[in-house]
Amino acid sequence: MKKSQLSDKQLEDILGQMPKVKDHRDSRDIYQNIAHRVEKRKKMPTWVIPGAALAAVLFLAFILSPGLMGVNHSADKSMESNSASDAKSSMEMDTAVRDDTANESASQEESTLMMDAADGDVEKKSKEFSAMDKANSYDGLISLYPEEVDIETSETFTYAIPDDQAMAIVPVTVTTPKEEGKSLIESYTETMPKLKEKEWGLTDYYPMDATWNFDEATKTLTMDVKQDHPYRDGSAANIMFVESMTQNFSGAGIDKMVLTTEGKPGIELSNYGQMKELPLNTESKNRRGYLFLTVEGMPNPYLVPTKEQHETIGAAFAQMWKGDEIGYLSASLPEDFSLAQTNTTADGILEITLDKNTTLDDSFLPNLEAVLMTAREFDYSGVRFTNANIDQLGPFNLNVVLPLPLAPNKKNID
Repeated sequence: MKKSQLSDKQLEDILGQMPKVKDHRDSRDIYQNIAHRVEKRKKMPTWVIPGAALAAVLFLAFILSPGLMGVNHSADKSMESNSASDAKSSMEMDTAVRDDTANESASQEESTLMMDAADGDVEKKSKEFSAMDKANSYDGLISLYPEEVDIETSETFTYAIPDDQAMAIVPVTVTTPKEEGKSLIESYTETMPKLKEKEWGLTDYYPMDATWNFDEATKTLTMDVKQDHPYRDGSAANIMFVESMTQNFSGAGIDKMVLTTEGKPGIELSNYGQMKELPLNTESKNRRGYLFLTVEGMPNPYLVPTKEQHETIGAAFAQMWKGDEIGYLSASLPEDFSLAQTNTTADGILEITLDKNTTLDDSFLPNLEAVLMTAREFDYSGVRFTNANIDQLGPFNLNVVLPLPLAPNKKNID
């Protein structure tokens, strides 16, 4: 449609030539109609305009949505990525913290365990040293030593027991709790059934088939046997009886041992005839050397005293190098044990100077015990070695005076 070229004047002339239009309605009707429309416009709902505005916004959003969605999606991804990154970082930090905490805890626990283990080791070592202090350092040796016995609460008895071949008399020493009100002889005879001779590789000899009575006033021990007593017949039985009783009670504070048969004086011994008394050596000095008796199954040899008594300890050592005459008891000193000299000090110590060629080792321990028991027989108070090649032999420090044993061949009857 072409643009009109008419001027305003021309338009007015044209409109003036058109027929006139008249409104025949009453003016009041026209007014009411106008008022009604105005009123209707006023009653338009309040949500119309906001709704129209919202519709416009949605329309614009729909038009622009591809771009916005891309942006939003990217933003969301960015936000999600940032959120994930933050979460991951947070998780890593938490994990690191937990790991550090766990490592620190593990380190502390390990440290604690190590400390506990160290404390346990210290405690264990302490207990071991304590046990070592309380342990008997002479355990496993042949003889009984003073440190092993509490003389206030214990009694020590030595029993002469024949070996299983009835060829030698073996002195065996046991300890038993001291019982108030019992005499020495009562305790001695009541301990006899507790001996374990068979277990020790010896003859089952005790208890004696006899009754005992001790007179404190006269220091007389009376032994009463039955008419058919087991000691009357056989040379070996006679000899074992006399030697064992003599060893049992010599030096035991008994001056006389009287023998009776069912209350009558004397007992019958085929090799000796009738004996009314047994001769006892009331002196403590027997002056004997000690030899070895090896019994199968026993960890140590038995120390057995020689039948002979010697003038000097040198003479006793000479027999200890040889053994007994029949070869039943073996030498208790090795051939390579060479002495340069022996000497007795003013305080009764036996000093033994070893030859320079004499070498001692752990195998010499039983031999050393034989030397110590022999020194006791000669009433020495101790033994000191000079020129020894070692300082320690078992529990014995060879640089100091060695203690003497109380008695040989200790055994346990508990």
